[in-house]
Amino acid sequence: MKAFFERYSYESVRLALNQIAISMFGFALAMTAGKAESDPLLLWSSIGSILFYLILTYGTAHRTGSADRLSIQYGKIPFRPLMGLLLSLIANSLNLILAILITVGQLAGVDGMESIARIIALLIQGMYQGVLATVSVGGVTLNGIWWSYFLITVPALLASTLGYIAGAKDFHITKMGIPEFPESDRPTRQELREQRKLEKKNRK
Repeated sequence: MKAFFERYSYESVRLALNQIAISMFGFALAMTAGKAESDPLLLWSSIGSILFYLILTYGTAHRTGSADRLSIQYGKIPFRPLMGLLLSLIANSLNLILAILITVGQLAGVDGMESIARIIALLIQGMYQGVLATVSVGGVTLNGIWWSYFLITVPALLASTLGYIAGAKDFHITKMGIPEFPESDRPTRQELREQRKLEKKNRK
């Protein structure tokens, strides 16, 4: 466990910081759309913020997988396809706690606890607020349904999972996921030759 946090704590923190940064951006867009009293603007600005957030999440997980790729190929660490999911669960731990508090507060009728949890969720999940406020199920907007606060964590979990796997398998959609190593950490020519030999061997 100690080795895990020493190796991946930075990535988990970075995923969480990405969320906070995009949340502030999404919250600002939601406030602007609210002043304009335009539900379509509120919805589409929220969707844009969510997509931006997921791209950042995918990219961070991809770089983590890419950094692990050589260690995986040389057998130093095992390939764990759910590593990205685990990192995202850690980064989303506060979101899940808030979802639990909102659920308990709503189902048990504890309005005070639910209200406080909603306010915190509004601040750290700002990119989702437009969707939650405009999309309804059975005549009730999503921000009034307890399970929606669990549902909004799913896209980030999926993006992180897919990003790590793609990085570990050296699959690139764009150059965004390619890790930028300092000169001292870049693989030597000998390591690159050994890597190519290993890849050829694995393809046979």
